Amino acid sequence: MNKFAVSMMVAAVLGAPLLAQAQVRVDASLSNFSYTLVDLFPNDGIVPSLTIVAPGGFAGASQISANLRQYGSTLPSLDDHRSQFTTRYNRDIKASLDSAAGKSSASVTGTDFASLQFRTTASTTSSVAGTRRAHASVSSSVVEFVLSPGTQVSFFADFNGSASTAKPASSLFREDVDIEGSFSLVGYVQDRAIGGDSKVIRVKAANGYYDASPPAMASTKERFSLTFDNNSALSSNLDLKFALNSSADSEYYSMLPLPVPEPATTAMLLAGLGLVAGAARRRRKIQGN
Repeated sequence: MNKFAVSMMVAAVLGAPLLAQAQVRVDASLSNFSYTLVDLFPNDGIVPSLTIVAPGGFAGASQISANLRQYGSTLPSLDDHRSQFTTRYNRDIKASLDSAAGKSSASVTGTDFASLQFRTTASTTSSVAGTRRAHASVSSSVVEFVLSPGTQVSFFADFNGSASTAKPASSLFREDVDIEGSFSLVGYVQDRAIGGDSKVIRVKAANGYYDASPPAMASTKERFSLTFDNNSALSSNLDLKFALNSSADSEYYSMLPLPVPEPATTAMLLAGLGLVAGAARRRRKIQGN
């Protein structure tokens, strides 16, 4: 008696990525501050100048913060907020946090305008523990400058920012890293704003949701400027503001949607299964006879 064997195997393999401890990281800095002066009215007899005068009211300030969050677990949230109100740039201040959820730090250093430095870093690792978020920010106001009449001033600084995710888009994690630098200059004459300038720089990287792509990276290096023209016959008090915000987020998706087959593929699969089942019934009937 001939023997007929029919075997069928249907297998689906989902390749889960290894949970390597690569970091979702962001790093931003401001440095190399400088300025230039231009005489708008060369024949007015006024020498262009930018002087430092101790403010009579608000004396400027630096504020920094670091935050770490992990949702969906018992790991505590951590916060470190600090501020310093001083004069003449002496605004050295630093905050730093380190836990299983990640790392976060922010700092302002410098003893004069040229030596000012701002730095923010935030990093985390993708984990099945849930959503992790690290954030660092720093801001500072410089209000000591007084600009002579008929003078243009331009302030310069180097912005450096880099952002990178750790896992490809096909992983179980949604990763986002983001930097925003915002800078402004306003000139006041007799407590009335008469002009100014502003600048925003953004750096962002994300690994997407389900599209096949490698981990994302982005970086920017730029020497930016802020310019103000004091066309007034009076001196102008200047208000400079610098701010950096950096964040690194990782969100775990415990249930990813399974791919939906095309209708033609489903029809072919059902037809194939029908043929296999029919052949098996015929073989059993022949064997029974």
